[in-house]
Amino acid sequence: MSTTERFFTAEDVEGMVADLKEWPNMSCDDGNQDLGVSPFTTFYFLYNTKHHLDTSVLMVGIHEEFERLTGNPYLIGTHPDSERPHPYGSKRLPVLREFARKTRKTDYFAFNFTDQKKHNSSPSTAGYFWKMRDHMNDDPEPSNRDYSSIQFYYRWSWWKDNKNAWRQFVLETMEKLKPDQVYSGFSMANPLAFGTRSAVTVWERSLAPRFFGLDIDYPFSMSGSLADGIRPPTWGFLLSDTWREKLDLSRDQIKLGLQHPQIRIDELDSGLWIELGEEPALYPVEDGVPELPALLNKLLKPIRDDHMALLGFGQWDGDPNERFNDADSLRWMRRFDADSDWPSAELRQRRDDGGPDDTAPAQEPLELRAYASEACPQAGQWQALDIPPQTRRFEQGEIMSNLDSAYGLTVWRFLNA
Repeated sequence: MSTTERFFTAEDVEGMVADLKEWPNMSCDDGNQDLGVSPFTTFYFLYNTKHHLDTSVLMVGIHEEFERLTGNPYLIGTHPDSERPHPYGSKRLPVLREFARKTRKTDYFAFNFTDQKKHNSSPSTAGYFWKMRDHMNDDPEPSNRDYSSIQFYYRWSWWKDNKNAWRQFVLETMEKLKPDQVYSGFSMANPLAFGTRSAVTVWERSLAPRFFGLDIDYPFSMSGSLADGIRPPTWGFLLSDTWREKLDLSRDQIKLGLQHPQIRIDELDSGLWIELGEEPALYPVEDGVPELPALLNKLLKPIRDDHMALLGFGQWDGDPNERFNDADSLRWMRRFDADSDWPSAELRQRRDDGGPDDTAPAQEPLELRAYASEACPQAGQWQALDIPPQTRRFEQGEIMSNLDSAYGLTVWRFLNA
């Protein structure tokens, strides 16, 4: 398809949006390629280059475990040297464990598997593995280091039937890899073919204003940016001790700040695995800003990288397909902030004006919270989440008190006006 033509129509977008609201794992086929949204989990990690062979073999083991977990779905694999795709099981593909033991620390170690025969289409199940060269991993300047990555896509129906086995796999993988960042939720599923990212970015720009929970996850462009900070999690997220210490907060302080009946936190050797609700969601914008991602975003904001490289492809003259520019990338990155205008100020509030939505189930009101030393966002009675709980009245704009909490962090919950 020529870059002087539109990849898809406005009607295609509206159809995709409607389908995703019914089932969050859908795709659109234009006759040339089939691109869609998928559940994903991506691990970003640095490794000990003195034991780089151990890391290569470990990556192969993680691949084998995921393949068994998902029922041996793969049809295509790439050669870790040439990166050329071959039918899975082909004699042209080496025995990965043997190949891994011969890798050099000065070289990349990359291999991919997918259940999609068309290399330019989104997979239903895939595993993409990429280990950086030693000098990229060990740069003396931490902000110049590039993360290695393991990225998985899988079917939503499979995940719903296997969520406990999936969680166990993710927790065990994090204990083995000791990653610095892990994200899980929904995103566009990047095809095996590198050049298809150009079309994926157009879909991302079209769908992102419609769903707060659609993440953007592209290791090729993010591997270096993640050294400067995190991006806003939409569901599953590893807050590693490395990044938690940059917040100057203890594990107990994090758990207090995220105290909520729908938030699950698992303690690991390397950090805290956080799940925002029982399962990921796309959060259509007409339903309002989602409470749980906004709550986590507020806590993590000091370590967020608002200028992270999201896309891998930019806009060029004469191309009618809209992609993110720098200004909208910044607005998207800040979409869970209280003062954000993404995608518009009008769409950031839940509908309460009657009409067609009157028959929808009643929504639980968002719980308003503030932290010590912040300006009070609303006048009224506030209760400290502490032992024992204390209640005080604050006026709007007044600085919230620090009660020297036993947890080290005073969190206030709004009660009434």
